[in-house]
Amino acid sequence: MKRMLSVLMVSAWLLMSLFAVPALGDIGDPDAGTKGEEDQPGEVYCDWYGPFGYGDEAWWEYWCFWPGWGWEYVFWVWA
Repeated sequence: MKRMLSVLMVSAWLLMSLFAVPALGDIGDPDAGTKGEEDQPGEVYCDWYGPFGYGDEAWWEYWCFWPGWGWEYVFWVWA
């Protein structure tokens, strides 16, 4: 029984390592995991937006827009 369990465990380990080997081939490629130029953002545009809230509780937010990716919240300050 112990021998059969050991054989099954080693077989499972070898099978999983076969699936991992193709992924190791892209480690040295700097473009691995990207679609190329279409996956890169365009020229970024950042600006302040606000004020939000009223009176002493008002604040401004700094946002950046990446064409092709969308909006990114950067930080906020009290007005």
